[in-house]
Amino acid sequence: MLSSVPPAAVWLLSIMALSGAWSHHGHAGDRQDGDSVETAPERTGNELVDRCNLCHGDKGQSDTSDIPSIGGFTGFAIMELFNTYRLGLRKARSLALPGGTETNMEEVVNSLSEEDEWTVSAYFSKQRWRPPEQPFDANLAALGAQIHEERRDNCHHDGGRDPEFDLPITAGQWREYLVAEFENFDNGRRKMPEKMKRKYDTLTAADKRAIIELYVSAGKYRE
Repeated sequence: MLSSVPPAAVWLLSIMALSGAWSHHGHAGDRQDGDSVETAPERTGNELVDRCNLCHGDKGQSDTSDIPSIGGFTGFAIMELFNTYRLGLRKARSLALPGGTETNMEEVVNSLSEEDEWTVSAYFSKQRWRPPEQPFDANLAALGAQIHEERRDNCHHDGGRDPEFDLPITAGQWREYLVAEFENFDNGRRKMPEKMKRKYDTLTAADKRAIIELYVSAGKYRE
């Protein structure tokens, strides 16, 4: 039904719909009559981005093997990631920060206003995607590409490298992070849409290893 709507309009309509859903889950930007008038100090765009970069790396290019890169995702993909944490579809883990404090993505998301989320999403969507250099098995990655093409069901185009379908970029993420996320899918800590789950459940352990190798290669297995 939305096939004739320009991509930018689809993004805006989707965000509006998500914003409506968030209002039932205590969105940080919502305020009801009778609520306290005290608010958190207003944060600048630079402060918000710097907070994200503490974990995700400069410009969203992670240099920590168990944390994903986000620089280069579309704005919608980042907004959708916020939503998965807010709705409990994805469990957050604690991360140590400089100074000995800890945080997690659920705390971060619940502290953001809707305007904050737009600011963060716009910034990282303007960054260039830069996969880290990692060793990989080209033959296994090629097998993963074959399996991926058979099972992707019109999602994660070009071996997970194409951001234009408003999905997180999977090709070029750190191996350690990818392995952990596949384990989270396996044990139910991370939920997935039913359509994706039906495809995922047909994968063997060997299939998953091959697809992870494909993603780690960031498409370079063809070189």
